[in-house]
Amino acid sequence: MLPSQRQTTWWWFLIPLFTFGFGTWIMVLVGAATLRSRGQKLAGIGYLALTILLCVGVSVDVGLLKALAAGIWLIAWLGGTGHVTYLQIRVRDSAPPLPAISPPIADPALLAAQSRMQRRREARAILRNDRVLAAELRIGRPDLPRQWEDGGLVDINHVPAATLTTELELPPPVAATVVAVRDRLGGFGSPEELIVYCDGLTPDRLAPIRDRLVFVPM
Repeated sequence: MLPSQRQTTWWWFLIPLFTFGFGTWIMVLVGAATLRSRGQKLAGIGYLALTILLCVGVSVDVGLLKALAAGIWLIAWLGGTGHVTYLQIRVRDSAPPLPAISPPIADPALLAAQSRMQRRREARAILRNDRVLAAELRIGRPDLPRQWEDGGLVDINHVPAATLTTELELPPPVAATVVAVRDRLGGFGSPEELIVYCDGLTPDRLAPIRDRLVFVPM
């Protein structure tokens, strides 16, 4: 039985209803085949026999037969509509339930990375709008004691060389160059300046850490 059976059987009762009972036997046999029911198959054959008797009865000019034909017609029409409605409900209820779909299990590493990225966005917003609060929270200063997590931002213009190595994984000679050039220039203003002035900082090396850099004026 198809899981979509509930959607594909609701119209069955319309066949006997709108054909005035002449299509009842067809839908009963369809239901019998779907349910694999021998009893319903016999019922469908019975409706077919009633339909034939009805056709014979209305063609004979005998009052008793015409009255009998009228009774057969009501059975095939109204009774058949109810019978087919019963069958479509049985077919619907016999369909296997849809398998339960378990929600995907979130990857803890992915969730943690997304949380750090969101923290960095929040910290950057504070840096733009409230420098005093940013200094109080020590945003970009993992080298200092602090209580607020900024998502791993590093203030290139203020952290020591050792922090550049531990936090950004820059080789010690490159980190030392950054600090020396920073002190000579009075600070950097963008990642592009790091690439221009610091040997060893190529665009490819900077790309993985670019989102973590901030440049608070010295």
